Amino acid sequence: MKLRVLYHLAFWCFFIFLFWQQNPDATTQEYLSWFTVLGVAGLVVYTNLYLLFPRYFFEKKYIFYSLFLIVTISSGAFILKLLFPSGNASFTLPVFQHFVNLFFIVVITSSFKLFREYSRKQELLIRVENEQLKTELDLLKSQVNPHFLFNTLNNLYGLITQNQNEQAAEITLKLSDLMRYVLESSKTDKVSLNKEIKFLEDYLVLEKIRLPANADIRFDVYGLEKDIFVAPLLFIPLVENAFKHGLQSISENNFAHFTLSVQGNDLFFEAKNSIDKNLQKVKSGTGLENLCRRLKLMYPEKHLLEVELNQGIFKVILQISI
Repeated sequence: MKLRVLYHLAFWCFFIFLFWQQNPDATTQEYLSWFTVLGVAGLVVYTNLYLLFPRYFFEKKYIFYSLFLIVTISSGAFILKLLFPSGNASFTLPVFQHFVNLFFIVVITSSFKLFREYSRKQELLIRVENEQLKTELDLLKSQVNPHFLFNTLNNLYGLITQNQNEQAAEITLKLSDLMRYVLESSKTDKVSLNKEIKFLEDYLVLEKIRLPANADIRFDVYGLEKDIFVAPLLFIPLVENAFKHGLQSISENNFAHFTLSVQGNDLFFEAKNSIDKNLQKVKSGTGLENLCRRLKLMYPEKHLLEVELNQGIFKVILQISI
């Protein structure tokens, strides 16, 4: 509010300065006359800005706005004509000339008003869009949690039905740690990549429960010389997808290989797993769809997701510019 008042004062002071520059030898009476002109101009300007604009222009009643604006400027012109019927040639002007001068000032101030209103609406629009993006991201994160929990509980249930209670207890603690990480990471926009790697390693431990001891499951990390930060839970959908589609049936030929590497400013994550050779196409699940939407929101124009199915091998490569 104070800043706006300063802007208004600076605007009117500019006209005072302009008068002083053009009339360096002006008398006190002439200054008083000029202040009177500015007073009438201010009355016209603020009637337009704070009465006509909100009531008619912003309500899109353009005809009424134009009519009332003409009446307001004309009234100001007649007032100036009555105040200066004769005397100094600088102030004694025809009504039409007063109208033109006032109209010029109204155009200038209206332009400032419209620009400020446009800027305000743009700021509001950006704020709303950011809130919508944040809401959508929170929703996508919340959709990751139940999917992950469902898969892990299935594995735990299998242990319990096989009376492997000690291992089930250990897995329950592991699951508790994983779920704590899921809940904590879902509250932030970025997490440590080292923590994300630890999360994936623990998840693979849980997934291996239902697989033979010699199951070909690998997770390799390369080029991570310093800790970096990424959006949370980005890679787990790719890992889940490999187990969901590639390791549903236990076979000695089945495999799932995962590789994370950092090369310069790019982060690569590759998920490769065996799949039924008769499949021509793998249906995209909710996890991958959510991942694509999150990538568009978190890394617009900074990511690449490639999916390939070839001779019984399903491969997904995610590249992110960090």
